[in-house]
Amino acid sequence: MQGARLNDAAVNRPLVLFLAIVISVSVLRAASADDAVTLSFPDLPPPSEFDSVPASSADIRNEPGWLDRFTIGGYLKNETAFRFSEPRSITKIRNIVYLDGTYDFSDRYHFVFSGWAYHDLAYDLFDYQTISARFARNQEQPLVFIDNLAQQKDSPVAEFRELYLDMSFNHLDLRVGQQFVVWGVLEGVRVVDEINPLNFRELVLPDLLDYRIPLWTAKLDYYGAKGDWQFLWIPDLRFHKAAPLGSEWELFQDITDANGNVLTHYPARNFRNSELGVRYSTRWFDTDLSFSYFYTWDDFPVLFRSELINSAEDPTFFPAYTRMNMYGATAARPLGSGVLKAEAAYVPDKYFGLRSDTDRNGDGFLDNRGALRRQHIRWGLGYEFNHWGTDISPAITQWVILDYDDHLIQDHFDTSFTLFLRKPMPERSLTLQLLAIALINMHELYLKPKITLNVTDHFQIASGFDLFFGSPSQLGISGASSPLLGSNAIVQNPQFFGNFSHNDRVFVEFRYTF
Repeated sequence: MQGARLNDAAVNRPLVLFLAIVISVSVLRAASADDAVTLSFPDLPPPSEFDSVPASSADIRNEPGWLDRFTIGGYLKNETAFRFSEPRSITKIRNIVYLDGTYDFSDRYHFVFSGWAYHDLAYDLFDYQTISARFARNQEQPLVFIDNLAQQKDSPVAEFRELYLDMSFNHLDLRVGQQFVVWGVLEGVRVVDEINPLNFRELVLPDLLDYRIPLWTAKLDYYGAKGDWQFLWIPDLRFHKAAPLGSEWELFQDITDANGNVLTHYPARNFRNSELGVRYSTRWFDTDLSFSYFYTWDDFPVLFRSELINSAEDPTFFPAYTRMNMYGATAARPLGSGVLKAEAAYVPDKYFGLRSDTDRNGDGFLDNRGALRRQHIRWGLGYEFNHWGTDISPAITQWVILDYDDHLIQDHFDTSFTLFLRKPMPERSLTLQLLAIALINMHELYLKPKITLNVTDHFQIASGFDLFFGSPSQLGISGASSPLLGSNAIVQNPQFFGNFSHNDRVFVEFRYTF
């Protein structure tokens, strides 16, 4: 089930009703526990006198009721952010209700769900143009996305995050429904882990699981004597989702014609266009290994275009999603006091954009409709260890185009570096964190320092900063390929974090878990 976006006049009634029923059930369970009545019975005969009772009857008496088979949890959360660059403004007051639960039909069959609903109060209290800072952004950079963008917002929203049935058999597990599948081993880095597309509603600022898009998937796991097999069938055809048009995080958007019609060609939603995957995992010489194949779609459209060389005329775009084959491998093994992790993927058929002056056949038009299909390798290497009571996780990732063409916009080698630090301080009920992402080729940096105070076992307060360093993109339509994201850009100076260098903000979060 695809997440539903609500407007002010529409309500996702089935989901709201479902959430209301779930909350009511949890309240009933709590009430039944609080109001339990103690009953007295006459002395029972010794157990030996019940030896003649059939085992099936005893099982029926001890079988839990339907409420006892149902477990539920979740959290209530407020996320508030303030942008301290001009125009200064509170940009987010998001109130979230998140629920997850499990219903155990038996030891072998389990139904699992999770979902959230949220509303951003900032749009009710402050001017949209001030929150989005579009005037300031358009004044300071020449990058033009789409003229006259609508004033869209990421609120209110209600959607299921997970909704699947787990079935367990001897040496076999089957999970059918809306779910997340993770194949990577490096934290926060996508090399092999390309199963679920991403939602860029707040760029890459939320927790990784929060901006993944769940997909309707059939996942079968077979546990063998020497290794485990996993098979995926994904008929749910969805791609990366751009931030709302006009918002402060807008970057990747559909291309439209003069009448506002979307030019992007989307593949038909049928079984033939399903995604398929297989993964084999084993352990060899104290090393956890996996080998995978994923028959998928590029989650960003290729911006094919017709363009007259050295002309003032605008190019004609033909954006389209294309098929890709991805062969991957991962490894993780103890090394010294930590764990060494590695990922690598080979993609023989990804398209990369050409510069606008490419005309080797001399016909006056851009060659190859503005894109070349090339083989490339992406790899990542990380090491997780603890020192001075701090969890430290550095990692490096790189894309390498094997049959490189000098007219490609994408660099031959494209490198990024990530660092995650986490320092628990249980004596003060504090946790200090730092996330740093450096895009080396683009000379860009993102920093996220964060401090979390555990007020109680259920209540947390967190605060931190989102800081961006770099220059904005120049000319054209945004988004070149990168080892972090993998988009297909048609710009002469593509950037990513630098486009948001004036979106630096401080944030605070309140979270109650139940």
